[in-house]
Amino acid sequence: MLATLHAATVNARSFRIEPRGPFSWPLAVDVLDHFGPTGRHVAGEGPAAAASSVLRLAFPLDGDFEPVAVALRLEDGALWGEVAGTERIAAVAAQVARIFSLDVDGSGYPDLARRDPALAPVMAALPGLRPVCFTSPYETAAWAILSARISMAQAARVQDRLIADLGERLHVAGEDAWSFPTPERLLELRELPGAAPEKVIRLQGVAQAALDGRLDPARLRELGDVGGPDSLRSIRGIGPFWSSGIYLRGCGIADVFPDEPLSIAALGQLHGLGDRPDPDVAAGLTDLYAPYRMWVCFLLRVAAGRGIIPGLAGREMAIRRASRPSRAGDRRSMTRS
Repeated sequence: MLATLHAATVNARSFRIEPRGPFSWPLAVDVLDHFGPTGRHVAGEGPAAAASSVLRLAFPLDGDFEPVAVALRLEDGALWGEVAGTERIAAVAAQVARIFSLDVDGSGYPDLARRDPALAPVMAALPGLRPVCFTSPYETAAWAILSARISMAQAARVQDRLIADLGERLHVAGEDAWSFPTPERLLELRELPGAAPEKVIRLQGVAQAALDGRLDPARLRELGDVGGPDSLRSIRGIGPFWSSGIYLRGCGIADVFPDEPLSIAALGQLHGLGDRPDPDVAAGLTDLYAPYRMWVCFLLRVAAGRGIIPGLAGREMAIRRASRPSRAGDRRSMTRS
């Protein structure tokens, strides 16, 4: 299922990744541009302008957390990246591929429209949309702590201050980009304006977990869909919801349909089952989407947020509130057996 990076051509300072199966760079950039944890801004307005945009991302590299930056653009159907901050170009290419779900062979994804005709109009409305992931499990865990009990906008502002104080500035393709702090720098944190002292302690716990290897994406993938999330529960402040989120959106897992309220409501609406379909019925439906269950979950989440699925527009918060009692207990994911 994972596409090997022989699809990526690497030279001294850049790389090229050829997507396998449909991939929309404009939609990926548009989603990322509205994704609070990253707060990246792309010049231009909307997906059409994004097609010719250069997107700059900076992040700690998997493994040793070396701060790196990359300028990305789509050219001739392939994703090109210009790298700064490291000589490990292949490692940057691999991480970028995971962020944009290009490490997965999507050749079979279009067949889902035939398996489930109810899904076909949504796929047609967002053609080539793949999950856009966090840059790493480490940054996902940090965002989990920062965003607890405050709005996404508030959390983004606190994160911006954290990056300004402890992050790394890099220069790539003629402009600056700021990387999230390394775990070593995060351990130096003593206070953070806008964040309670307990969050500082929890961020230090995330940093230590990263240095101990507990947030390594390869390790988490090896532990699997149950063991991976379970192993993260020992990190202070990480509960069932975010242990799943770190595993799924930090590691780029493709074949899990998690207990995501808006996606499940969208699934129910598409099939005439209401906002909260019976879990066994929903699991039966998601079986149709293997081995791209997370891709469909992400697709439905984006489609619901953009009013593409009838009956859900403007109801996101109400659906999430209504789901809380059931989600407080067993948070099973709909995965391949």
